[in-house]
Amino acid sequence: MTNVYKIENLEDLLQCAICLDRFRIPKVLSCQHTFCLTCLQRTYNTQHRTLTCPTCRKVMNLIQGPDELPSNLLLINLMDVQPVKAKCPCCQKVEKLTICEHCNCTKCTDCNEKHINEIRQSTKTKLDELQNTSQNDLKVSIHDAFKNIRNEIYNQFQSIRQQHDSMLLTKQMDILKQLDTHEQTLLVHVENDLQPLEQSKLELIGKNYHLESKNEPELINLLTKVSDIQSRLADKLVEHRTYLNSIEISLQYDQDRLDQINKMCNNIQLNITNTNDDKSNQQTKLSIPSEQIYITLRTFLNQEYKCRISLDKTIYELKQIFGKQENLNPNHITLTKSGNYFDQLDDKRTLKSYDCDATTILMICIRK
Repeated sequence: MTNVYKIENLEDLLQCAICLDRFRIPKVLSCQHTFCLTCLQRTYNTQHRTLTCPTCRKVMNLIQGPDELPSNLLLINLMDVQPVKAKCPCCQKVEKLTICEHCNCTKCTDCNEKHINEIRQSTKTKLDELQNTSQNDLKVSIHDAFKNIRNEIYNQFQSIRQQHDSMLLTKQMDILKQLDTHEQTLLVHVENDLQPLEQSKLELIGKNYHLESKNEPELINLLTKVSDIQSRLADKLVEHRTYLNSIEISLQYDQDRLDQINKMCNNIQLNITNTNDDKSNQQTKLSIPSEQIYITLRTFLNQEYKCRISLDKTIYELKQIFGKQENLNPNHITLTKSGNYFDQLDDKRTLKSYDCDATTILMICIRK
């Protein structure tokens, strides 16, 4: 018992006060306290280039960091002479201990062998998970997502096509063709994005699946590589699935415009807009916009007229539409915005340039 007590006392001298483990590259501070280099690197203030002693709180200026501190040669020599023999934290036996480079823990020979077996099993599990991870899963998700979009496009067109089947069916096929192109582009992008990781995965599995013959450093190195590839693949899959989940579809159609169905079909387009940026949540919206709106025209006697027109049309074209309804010369019509009767609208400018929308009211003045 006396020898055990002395060994444990000596081990206390060889123990870092920060990590509570045997010193690894012991560095001595100007206050003569000693700590592991890696422990000091974690406490080093890189912004102010200072290091505070964890024991006495003395502050030291270290331009190059803890690496410039001198090594504690006495402790290094003691560790070379004294084997790591202390109480095993697992089985509580006083034995020669070994340090695991993966988790930095100390164990006796028997417990360390069990620990290596656990690492080996964990590595095998990671390899199995990596082998089961495939970009085909993402491709299936893409196919399913675009299948749902196709179904929604079909259902929205179906209700319209009852009266205008011929023209709308042609437009639907054109939109679905555009959707197919977008899907194929996305699939190619996904394959190019994941190909390097997929190749690394196959090489790692092909060369390193026999684990029984590998030693501890090899297992640790393999486990690190497997975990890194698995994490990067998982991040990529989440990124692309998030993109798929954010896709929306909207078909916009005005039921009152039956007499202009041919023109309306030309205005329906597949519009996939990606609003991703670093400052906002990722959103992708699939929409089919309509440029036609109703503009309200009002006289000073509160008579109102509604004209359906595209926002890309000019003020003069709006006057022509109204003039045909009332048999008036467009050149004799003056338009101003409601609330600003003295600011005559320029005939050459578009409605969009005046920020017109469905709530806009334009005032009419007829000149003789």
